[in-house]
Amino acid sequence: MNGAAVTAAIVGLGRWGRNLVEAARGGPLRFTHATTRNPDKAAKFCTRHDLVLQPDLNILLKEVDAVVLATPHSQHAAQVRIAAAAGRHVFVEKPLALTVSDAATAFDACEAAGVQLAVGFNRRQLPAFQRLATMVECGDIGRPLHVESSFCGPFGYDYSNDMWRGSSEENPAGGMAAMGIHVLDAMIALLGPVARVSVLSRRLAVTSQLDDTTTVHLDFASGATGILSTLMATGPFWRLHAFGSKGWAQMPDQTRLITSALTGAPCEASFEVIDTLAAELANFSSAIRGGAPYPVTRMQALAGVAAMEAIGKSARDGGTWTDVLAPPQAAVLDTTQVAP
Repeated sequence: MNGAAVTAAIVGLGRWGRNLVEAARGGPLRFTHATTRNPDKAAKFCTRHDLVLQPDLNILLKEVDAVVLATPHSQHAAQVRIAAAAGRHVFVEKPLALTVSDAATAFDACEAAGVQLAVGFNRRQLPAFQRLATMVECGDIGRPLHVESSFCGPFGYDYSNDMWRGSSEENPAGGMAAMGIHVLDAMIALLGPVARVSVLSRRLAVTSQLDDTTTVHLDFASGATGILSTLMATGPFWRLHAFGSKGWAQMPDQTRLITSALTGAPCEASFEVIDTLAAELANFSSAIRGGAPYPVTRMQALAGVAAMEAIGKSARDGGTWTDVLAPPQAAVLDTTQVAP
């Protein structure tokens, strides 16, 4: 397959599935087929992008090298296993699954079939985040002590109870599955796995069943602490701030990085705006071809799902501290493999 475009099918043609198709244009991954539960609504889009609509997933899998899943979260693990059984590479939108046991079976199936499984955390592609991650890895801010993050927006006003994105079963703890999981993944990439969480999640403004105001306290296995907030009923906002024993580094948005040592004035750097969706699909294609490994590892992905599962439980229990690494999670999440 070296040098040839990776042919792919998009499974799910809602807003995000269409964004992925648009982002792939001209890149190393070429969408040729599609399947969706509402084919009539997708017909014009498929014609415009030369996509063959195929309602039968098993038939579709015979026509492509890979599938890209932009489907409800609860469907991901089963769809990954079906694709792996057919010998097809899989890119799946976050979250990979709603339980860590389902997430582990998805990875197991792909590893047994010898195919690539990639989880779509597109903020990993941000040049500012990559610089921040390098700083933490190299010890530039010293021992990581604490991290704070926030990802907010007005999306909750667009959701209703008859939409899967408006379902609390598909989206535990308010905006965590839509937005908060992105910064949770970034925190895990920087500091390693989370040991326990305490969550307050409330519905204060939106009309759907979803909570719109969620705050998570995190206790990392490394001993570091963290705070994550995600709101679905306010203006767009994004921030990631890592504190260490020698200074701190903050992304006040997705294109800037501000750093500070123990003394002296902070320094600010700006980074180019890139298409992060195109970049993650290109990384997926490269990994299929035997290039650089996909940047989200199995253990990081499992650590994120395990933390999400615990966040949902703590939210339902009114903020009780909830272990992330307790059985059965510990059986599939070896923390020694996900140290920062």
